[in-house]
Amino acid sequence: MNTKRLIKADVHLHTCLSPCADITQSPKRILEKVNEKAIDLIFITDHNSMANVRACLNAGKKYSNIEVCPGMEVTTREEIHLLSLFENMSDAENTLTYINYYLPEARFDKEKQEQIIANEFDEVEGFYGKSLYSAVDLDLDEIIELIHGNNGLAVAAHIDRQSFSVISQLGFIPEKCKLDALEISPNMQMEDVKEIYKNYSARYKFVQGSDSHSLNTIGSVYTGFWGMDNSYKSFYSFLNE
Repeated sequence: MNTKRLIKADVHLHTCLSPCADITQSPKRILEKVNEKAIDLIFITDHNSMANVRACLNAGKKYSNIEVCPGMEVTTREEIHLLSLFENMSDAENTLTYINYYLPEARFDKEKQEQIIANEFDEVEGFYGKSLYSAVDLDLDEIIELIHGNNGLAVAAHIDRQSFSVISQLGFIPEKCKLDALEISPNMQMEDVKEIYKNYSARYKFVQGSDSHSLNTIGSVYTGFWGMDNSYKSFYSFLNE
């Protein structure tokens, strides 16, 4: 008889591709730390790109206990950070292709020299040519529609932050906004969330990710849910139950 178990999921995790992340945040080291912290499911969510996701998927093959899924933290025209979470690379890359069209080229030395593309052995293979600091020239609803059109989940990132969150930028979450969940930053305790954000608790599930930009914060917080396994489908079912 199959029984559910507690799954630990980190829905928000950066690699050295994100220009704000530490250079040591490489695919191989990330998976080693995720394994050490006993996290079952991770989404790789670099800013406006997925260039290191395949390397993380390959690095994750060493660990049968860890499920690695593709994702991206998109910056909307309103400068809202939005997590896009996918089951497979095909859907993820279809989304990225469209996003790239609306993302400017890298302009500054910091972008050109610190957006590191690495392989699963932590070797540098190049640098990403788009400006990952920039906003995509698409609004929140357009990007949510794009994510859903490619079978993904759209999660508002760190809604309690004073910048780059849907609430900081708009002042509220629009009634007709088709988000799948709301993420709380590591700065807030989950037990406080439903009281502080009680206006949204009937409409959305709350999740939490480490938003890790350095190895020492991986596993600091996570989303715990009961599932049959640590697959994307189990996570999807949790959000929609």
